[in-house]
Amino acid sequence: MTSSHLRRPGFRRAGAATLIAAVTATALTGCGGVGAKLTFSDVEKAKITDIVVSGDGGDVLIRTQPSLTETTINRIVHRNSDPGASYRLDGSKLSINTDCGPNCRVSYDITAPEGVKVRGSLGSGDVVLTGVAGVDVAVDSGNLAVNDVQGDVVAKADSGDVAVNNATGKVTASADSGDVRAIRVSGGPIDLRADSGDVDVEAVQAMSVTAVADSGNVMVRVPAGSYAIETQANSGDEATEGPGLVNDRSSKFKLTLTADSGDVTLTSRPGSGVDSPAVPAAPDAPKAPAPGRTS
Repeated sequence: MTSSHLRRPGFRRAGAATLIAAVTATALTGCGGVGAKLTFSDVEKAKITDIVVSGDGGDVLIRTQPSLTETTINRIVHRNSDPGASYRLDGSKLSINTDCGPNCRVSYDITAPEGVKVRGSLGSGDVVLTGVAGVDVAVDSGNLAVNDVQGDVVAKADSGDVAVNNATGKVTASADSGDVRAIRVSGGPIDLRADSGDVDVEAVQAMSVTAVADSGNVMVRVPAGSYAIETQANSGDEATEGPGLVNDRSSKFKLTLTADSGDVTLTSRPGSGVDSPAVPAAPDAPKAPAPGRTS
């Protein structure tokens, strides 16, 4: 059933929305010229299971909390007037759009109950997703960070870094120009590719890994064990480090590691206390309005 919850900024189902308008005299990125930032907070009580992202420009931050039964949607609208509707609720699907007309963009900070899956694409902006149940997201220009995912991940950035941290399912990630990382993956298999950038993998249990860098280094850490290992560095060094790695062509776990221009390093992963790189957060993530201000 399709509901008519096509929201205009400043309205929400749970009562009057909070509104803060901070007019500035600075140029807003992506908006051109002098403008304003209008901040809105909406609450949706309907159960949301899917969030679909679209738009040309704007940052998106989505997180989940286990105790929640409703979804809070904080938005920063970069424009000096009300642009109209900016998100839509159709049954259990929430569609968010970072576009809001000429010289206007919207950034989102969403807190939802557990079990939400996120999909879609963004033209320009950073995306940070934490605690969701599955990801299928592409960004043309911007960084994409995915944390603590209870499900499969498909993540792509044309120009920007992709970082997946702590995933329990299959991970497929790529970047045309940027680094690609998948750290503390316990599901698998993993398939990471970078045209121009480094590829970094850490698997916490035995699984198949494909890691390819056209111009960059490939670094893979897996637990000790038997793998069907294929490494190739066309213009660079190949190294296998650490004890307990056995090349067994009959193994069901295949490690295919390739760098056209760069080094390939395969390392046996130590215990659960291994240190891993931190996943970057999106800059200028929208914040919830200050309490006590209502329209």
